[in-house]
Amino acid sequence: MKKMTQLAAAIALASGALVATPAMAEDKLAVSANAGFVTEYYYRGQELGDAGAYGGVDAEFGGFYAGMWAIDDGNDTDDGGLEVDFYAGYGFEFENGLSLGLGYTRYEYTYSSVYEDEWVLSAGFKGFAVEYANGEDNNDDKDDDLYNTVDEEYDYDFWAVSYSGDIFGIKYGSYEADLDTVNAKNEYDYIEISASGEVVGLDVSATLGKKRNVKVNDGTLLQDEEGSGDGYFVIDVSKSFDLM
Repeated sequence: MKKMTQLAAAIALASGALVATPAMAEDKLAVSANAGFVTEYYYRGQELGDAGAYGGVDAEFGGFYAGMWAIDDGNDTDDGGLEVDFYAGYGFEFENGLSLGLGYTRYEYTYSSVYEDEWVLSAGFKGFAVEYANGEDNNDDKDDDLYNTVDEEYDYDFWAVSYSGDIFGIKYGSYEADLDTVNAKNEYDYIEISASGEVVGLDVSATLGKKRNVKVNDGTLLQDEEGSGDGYFVIDVSKSFDLM
């Protein structure tokens, strides 16, 4: 299920905006752009595509933010293979360092008419963060050859806890989707450790992750955690630019 983990790509890139504060942020419009490359396209523990380039534009004003982000996700079709995300939200921070954020993302694809909508709540304190996302997969395209599904709309929940230091970070996340049309659930969790820094003026991160699959149909365990995990290693190189 490729689409269900693409849902937070833009939220991850906008995490800096989520901790913007009215006290710290000036009432001045700031616009920036970013571009980068990943060795594999992974998000929330799932492989979403091969190596690819990405880029986006962000705007911030007094704690509010909005932007768009796109990546060549490796889906080779006649119409191309771009995922395009549009997002907006608001974030603020209390004087004691506690930060809170609310964001919305819509995920669209140049090669398919399906899309997803997601709301995310986040909180952070001294490097620790928690995130909860609730979304809906709108996949009712009967002629969609790529996903080959019929009226398979469903809701999903995702939550994660993480810690980010100056260089190293760790994250644990869990995903659960209710597939009403087939009376089934799809569940998994994952853990990642990462290191990031600046190299010759570029932002570089390396992430080592492990996913554990748990799939349930009518309460029957189809695949347990033993031998079901997929390991991965991803390098991400990017650069941000202030436009105004």
